[in-house]
Amino acid sequence: MKMLNYQAFDQEIWDTELASFVPETVYDMHIHMWSEIHRGQLTSEATGLRLDIDYKDHIAWAQKLFPGREMHYLLLGTPIPGGINIEGHNDWMAQEMKQDPESAINMLVTPDMTPDYVAEQVRKHNFLGLKPYRIFAPEPHHCRIQDFLPESFIEVADHLGLAITMHLSKPDGPADADNQKDLTYYTKRYPRAQWILAHCARAFNCFMLERAIQFLTQLPNIWYDTSAVNDLYSHYLLMKYEDRNRIMFGSDNIVAGCDRGKYITYGRAWALQEGITETTAHCDSRATLVIYEQLRQEKQVAEMLELTDSEITDHFSGNAKRFLSEVRTRQAGLRS
Repeated sequence: MKMLNYQAFDQEIWDTELASFVPETVYDMHIHMWSEIHRGQLTSEATGLRLDIDYKDHIAWAQKLFPGREMHYLLLGTPIPGGINIEGHNDWMAQEMKQDPESAINMLVTPDMTPDYVAEQVRKHNFLGLKPYRIFAPEPHHCRIQDFLPESFIEVADHLGLAITMHLSKPDGPADADNQKDLTYYTKRYPRAQWILAHCARAFNCFMLERAIQFLTQLPNIWYDTSAVNDLYSHYLLMKYEDRNRIMFGSDNIVAGCDRGKYITYGRAWALQEGITETTAHCDSRATLVIYEQLRQEKQVAEMLELTDSEITDHFSGNAKRFLSEVRTRQAGLRS
């Protein structure tokens, strides 16, 4: 299990590059929490987003990462295959986030659940939506959406007006023909479900959006979070061609967003390049955090596209506020 630290160099990056860009209020629409209490059958060697982080820890870290900002969240269930206590984890998240009524939670769901159980838990905890994961599919790297999110769950989402935050599978992500076929079918067949395509529609490498952006802009009920994407052109394509009201800030904090280094792209791939520790003669070789690298790309795109102050504010809070309000209003109407 990794340890986190905030360094003077990170503070310097924030002060000189980011403090003037990030507005006073931030709705982070992609975060995770975890408690080892719910590790279930996991061994100590099991990997994943395993770091004991609760709501108070997130607020404490926000005071470091986003000093002086008002923070609210969309909390997503943490996926760790191998036998974790999923119901306990979902129950715990619901209790934790009672501390902030303006925040929301997407329930961790796995294909072996029943739709009745999913609906029962959503009603019990007033979850905003669902968080499926491809890692629970039989073949997680090349699976269809239905392999990790059964259509019966999407029927529940449509019936209850739920949000679905999804990390697409397949090497080409949103450019994959099967993914496009599925998204076209599901968004039109189930119009009351709202889809948040995580990680700029999982376009960690811009080639995916180059091939998919014109398709995505035509889909109804599609939103995005920008979490952990460090590719400048991915952010540019999304902000240039999409309806900017559908794009919401996300960080993938704390564990992934606070890795020290950067997600680099090459060819048709991407990978975390961890920061080096040794010094170099020709430059300052210290690495900052992935979330700060992401914010640097977002700031540069805002300058390139000449985003207005109101568009930047909407990206960090306004779009999320409207999204949460619309989803909750729809849910209240469907449940009355």
